[in-house]
Amino acid sequence: MRNAPAAILTAAVLALLTGCTSVWDQSYQPYLTAPALRSGEQVTVREIPWQRMQAALQEQKDIASSSDIHWQEWTDEQRLEANGKLLKALQISDDPRNVRIVGVSSFRTTDKVRPWDGELESFAKSRGAHYAVWANRYLGKAETIVTHTVWSDTTDYITYEDSTGENRRASRRRSTSSDVPLVVEKDETGYTAFFLRVE
Repeated sequence: MRNAPAAILTAAVLALLTGCTSVWDQSYQPYLTAPALRSGEQVTVREIPWQRMQAALQEQKDIASSSDIHWQEWTDEQRLEANGKLLKALQISDDPRNVRIVGVSSFRTTDKVRPWDGELESFAKSRGAHYAVWANRYLGKAETIVTHTVWSDTTDYITYEDSTGENRRASRRRSTSSDVPLVVEKDETGYTAFFLRVE
């Protein structure tokens, strides 16, 4: 399968998605099917500044829009040039002829994401990628719904007959809870990660 050029990845990177399990998985856009890495193979997780990634994406977009030939008809030289520029922006020093783009994840979230917690590395390995290069940027405040538990106390009065046959009155206190959805503002962050395979 031929490697998709870097230019076509721009649309996927700009599509911001959310996920309910692994954010990297739920927002993943594959461009190459590759076998998972073997147990001895390592994944390198790297962070780059968002300004650098944004400039690289714009450059790739400019390359695609300035060409009179659709990217599917590009020559090997044109593909290699576009790939080399993207890898340089991602600070990957491997020979562009040996690096293939496996896929990309791009999403926005108000949740806490920790790219160094092993989840990104594990996902990259399952996709057959030797590199996971990511960047993030602050997007401002966003409204989100959170669940707030509200407790309430109630007192019940009961009448009962004691062992002597006399009626007695007693109270019983109970606590109940209910989940109430609340709309709150939280900081929102956008993440983009490229997954690269070295052949």
